[in-house]
Amino acid sequence: MIVLASEFSREDSTLALLEGERGGACRLLGGRSVDARQRRSQSLFPAAEALLRETGVEWAGVDAFAVGIGPGSYTGLRVAITAARGWALPRGRTVWTCPSAAALAAECFAEDPSLDAAVVHGDARRGTRWAGWFRRDAAALARQEGEFVVLPEAVLAERWPGVARIAEERAPRAEWVGRLFFAGGASGALSPIYMNPAVQIAPRFDAAGRPVG
Repeated sequence: MIVLASEFSREDSTLALLEGERGGACRLLGGRSVDARQRRSQSLFPAAEALLRETGVEWAGVDAFAVGIGPGSYTGLRVAITAARGWALPRGRTVWTCPSAAALAAECFAEDPSLDAAVVHGDARRGTRWAGWFRRDAAALARQEGEFVVLPEAVLAERWPGVARIAEERAPRAEWVGRLFFAGGASGALSPIYMNPAVQIAPRFDAAGRPVG
């Protein structure tokens, strides 16, 4: 089967086309960056058309759509999810989702065989960080332990002592969203994972870094 994957949680947005079997091997047919200097909704569709043209795949030949859902840019994630649903609807195709952070963790595990666990994190505004802890998994590529959390910046290093933190500059890539699809995991929700606290209410934490209220 052929899958079009999209990853729009960061400004470094990407698309990827992969072919394989669920629960089996897959190969990358092609990938494309999306120009984040423009409105993503305006640049996504020409980029997708160009990717299919370059790989010789027709829209009718795309069997499913895989989308990274964050945490990250709420607007970018909404654009990617809405586009995938629009592409999928006419032919009754599947839209499958996963955390963007899981795709990044899986890529890092593939790069470094000695890495068994990693923390993926990002800016949640006003001195806070969102973070999630992932373990290497032979079947699913990356398995999340617990839920994403929002922490004061000073507490992040203390939450998972000794666990490697993936550099914030690294952006998840659509290729690895697609690889997680082919690994066979269950789909997430069709909505963005948004970890930034409400602007109107400042987040509060206790001495151990746990959210209060």
